[in-house]
Amino acid sequence: MKRKSIYTKKLGQSVASKAHSVGIAKYHVISTDSNWSVVSEGNVRATRSFRTVEQAVDFAKEKASEKTGEVVVHANTGQIKDRISYSHNK
Repeated sequence: MKRKSIYTKKLGQSVASKAHSVGIAKYHVISTDSNWSVVSEGNVRATRSFRTVEQAVDFAKEKASEKTGEVVVHANTGQIKDRISYSHNK
């Protein structure tokens, strides 16, 4: 006798939506050789590079404010200089 599958597309979507990470997106602003880069946590490559730290921070703030996110600004030495958090309410 063939067994009937109980898996449905609707059930799959429900499980997938509950499995999404509820973590905070973090955008690190770091100094490179000649500019400032915004790197999304978990990525190796920069999302975007800028000439000034102010431009990089503004871009990172914009990205972080679109969802629950945090901007982590690093000094030239690599130490954390500032943190800015955003909470996205649906």
